[in-house]
Amino acid sequence: MNRQAAAAPIPKPSFGTALAVSAPILFLIFTFLVGGGSRSDIASLPLLRAVAVLAAFWAATRLTADDWKRIRTPFILLVLLTAWIALQLVPLPPALWHSLPGRETIIAIDRLLGQPEVWRPISLTPSQTWNSLLAMPVPLAALLLAATLDPEDYPRFMIAIVGVAAVSGLLGFFQLLSGAGGAAYLYRITNHGTMVGLFANRNHNAIFLACATVIAAALLRDERMRSRRSRLMQTALIFAGLAFTTLTALIGSRAGFVAGAIAFAAGYSMVVSAWSAKPGGRSGVAGPRASGIWRYLVYSPPVLLAMLLGTTMWLSDRTTALNRLAHQGAGDDMRVQAWPTVQAMIEKYWTVGSGMGSFPDVYKMFEPDTLLSPSYFNHAHNDWAEVMLTGGLPMVLLLISVIVWFARRFLSLGWRNLIKGYRGDLRFPAFIVLLVLGTTSLVDYPLRVPSIQVMSIMLITLLCCSSPVIARRD
Repeated sequence: MNRQAAAAPIPKPSFGTALAVSAPILFLIFTFLVGGGSRSDIASLPLLRAVAVLAAFWAATRLTADDWKRIRTPFILLVLLTAWIALQLVPLPPALWHSLPGRETIIAIDRLLGQPEVWRPISLTPSQTWNSLLAMPVPLAALLLAATLDPEDYPRFMIAIVGVAAVSGLLGFFQLLSGAGGAAYLYRITNHGTMVGLFANRNHNAIFLACATVIAAALLRDERMRSRRSRLMQTALIFAGLAFTTLTALIGSRAGFVAGAIAFAAGYSMVVSAWSAKPGGRSGVAGPRASGIWRYLVYSPPVLLAMLLGTTMWLSDRTTALNRLAHQGAGDDMRVQAWPTVQAMIEKYWTVGSGMGSFPDVYKMFEPDTLLSPSYFNHAHNDWAEVMLTGGLPMVLLLISVIVWFARRFLSLGWRNLIKGYRGDLRFPAFIVLLVLGTTSLVDYPLRVPSIQVMSIMLITLLCCSSPVIARRD
């Protein structure tokens, strides 16, 4: 072999290959920058949806027949969801529309106006349902872009989530320093005076940081399973996990605090099980065991976390999640007081729904005088119930189909070494993230936020529709 051949440089990845790896991650980051709120009047939403359409078309051109086969079921479910939202906008004959439950008030108004034969759609607020329909390119783009990633690119995706969480947490501190209405707040209608980060709602920031805690723990586990470990990376991930968990308690969100506790316990169990493990990765190559002080470092996070929480709360006079849990009774919460009204609405509209996105306006028709206040009740704060209320029985059937499909795919991956896993194993962290989001959806609506929605769909796609490690053509 001549010297020139031996010294030949390794060819760099082409632009097309680099874009294929970067596009899903860039779209994820972009969504967090402009899609941190669930309101329909956020100024950045048209930009997000336009980018999502372009990204979806680009991803569709790169997918192979095998790729389409892998994502066939979730793609069909998203198409069916889109179709049902569109059907809620189709005008119906007066006789059919009058037979639908919950339309009595509008029928009476039509008769008073002398217009009893108006054709109307299922949705009681067509403009809001149109907004829901126009929002569908975002989850569709997330699915298609995630399908373009190869398993070897998954760690970059997870690092991006941790990086975005770090930015959101840091922005939260600047928001406290800038004061209510400061320039650090990204949304006009938000929880001023609290750490909302990249979001409009402090609950969603806290819930996202809890999810990022699990992702950071999974990356730390993977780093421990490498034959060549980076202590700098391990230290950074430990600090990130502790910081995220601390913030979930300090933000003032009770749902976020519970989610943070679940996330820390799950992440810590992953790290402990892998800290002194023999296997160096998926191939089973032996790696070095922890020695010296590093053997006992794994037991320090709970102590450090307790000290950090105690010190921060002692020095702060802010309202934290622990304060709210201790001093605010459940009966004082608006979502608890409004629940009987929400139940009555579900009983009225469970067949075909009141229309996706219609909850705030329909709630005004049922709102009792005792709950009238200057603020408005924007969601049911139980997304499982609101889906049934606004989407009706078809949405419930779609939701059950999603749960059944995910359960079957998840179970097919096996339960062996679920917590410890192997390097790159997404089973346990993905399950905990979805558990956190599903649980907090009982008292909030995190999956209505485009950024959290995109993260969740991408994570499910990487877990349940993973592709073999094959180089893609440009």
